[in-house]
Amino acid sequence: MQAFASLIDRIADHLAQLCGWAYFTIGLMLGFEVIARYFFNAPTIWAEELSRLLFIFATLLAAPALLRHNGHIRVTALTVLMGPGAQRLMRLLALGFVVAFCCVMVWYGKDAPLNSFLRGRSSGSMLDIPAWWSQSAVPLAFALLGLQAVIEFIRCALGAPLPPDAHAPE
Repeated sequence: MQAFASLIDRIADHLAQLCGWAYFTIGLMLGFEVIARYFFNAPTIWAEELSRLLFIFATLLAAPALLRHNGHIRVTALTVLMGPGAQRLMRLLALGFVVAFCCVMVWYGKDAPLNSFLRGRSSGSMLDIPAWWSQSAVPLAFALLGLQAVIEFIRCALGAPLPPDAHAPE
């Protein structure tokens, strides 16, 4: 179990780094598009669509690392007033909800990319990117997030220390 959890943790962290580079690349592509369009009157056919595709994946695939490092936005007005046992119970409930939500998203999210793949749908733009490329981000990302949530749930249930609040002032 520990080796599998460590592998998932490493995948989440590497994906988060890759997502950061994807955002940097998006900035470069859109910056290039602005310069090409407004200074040289020569817009590209690829920058906006590839930026959108990268944005979808970068946003969704960073979620497992955020969960791993306790970086998701949370309302802690009540949980900070609770004792350690109640805080652990609230974390377990929250992680259980995340797992359930991820299962729903994967179950229903798989249909769109599968349908688009089977029917040969594309973006309809000049690049004509297959529609299933962007649609597959939802089931893939939520499957990874669900796996990370299961691992965090098991860690919490086995008594691992609660993670520090990533948003707390130091």
